[in-house]
Amino acid sequence: MLRNLTFALLCACAFPAVAAPAETAFIRDALVKQGLDKGLDKSPELEKRVTEFRNEQLARLALDAARDEGMPDFSARAEELYQARMAQQYQLPLRLRVRALELTIPDGKETEIRAKLASLRADIAAGKTEFKAAVLANSTAADLKLTEGDSQWFQQGQKPDVFFETAAQLSVDKPLSEVFIHQKTAYLLAFIDKKAPETRTFAEVKPEIIAELQQEYREDREKTLIEALKAEFLTQNPVK
Repeated sequence: MLRNLTFALLCACAFPAVAAPAETAFIRDALVKQGLDKGLDKSPELEKRVTEFRNEQLARLALDAARDEGMPDFSARAEELYQARMAQQYQLPLRLRVRALELTIPDGKETEIRAKLASLRADIAAGKTEFKAAVLANSTAADLKLTEGDSQWFQQGQKPDVFFETAAQLSVDKPLSEVFIHQKTAYLLAFIDKKAPETRTFAEVKPEIIAELQQEYREDREKTLIEALKAEFLTQNPVK
């Protein structure tokens, strides 16, 4: 009976998409009441399971404590790693963000599409329409509904070279690009923002490096402890 009650409770708790938290709590409480009514709170099986659970948690706490025991101050090592990794990992390149109006070019329609984008550019520059509105009304980008033309942050190598180079020329003072074509698509870009190249400071990345070194230390400590306990077990239980 206890096994059946436990199985029902586990099923209710195992599918949060089916049972909402309040519903799960109600089912648990109802089953607990049934268990109490049947005297199952005094069951040797319950006591056995509670003891097993407690021992498992105690062993986990002991292992966690052993993993952290003797943890050194990794500040000096973190700074060494920062210096060694700086060029490859902590130097951030020029990052750009633009809104793109793109039109697919059907065969033989390049002149027509280019002229359409040039006309839209003139209207935007004259304040007759907003760039975002033009994008939503005209762009043929596959992800238009998701992005509304927003490129999000990108750097060199993440977009076609002509796209990146054109975007890099934009600024608050020069917010609109000229029309350009890459493969079978014509583009018009509008400036959103840019971030100049920079190097992340040691203060910024120190917590990340310290966490990495601490995790390595914990894993090594755990491996050493487990291997020592296995060796102790074999000593006490030699293979015959």
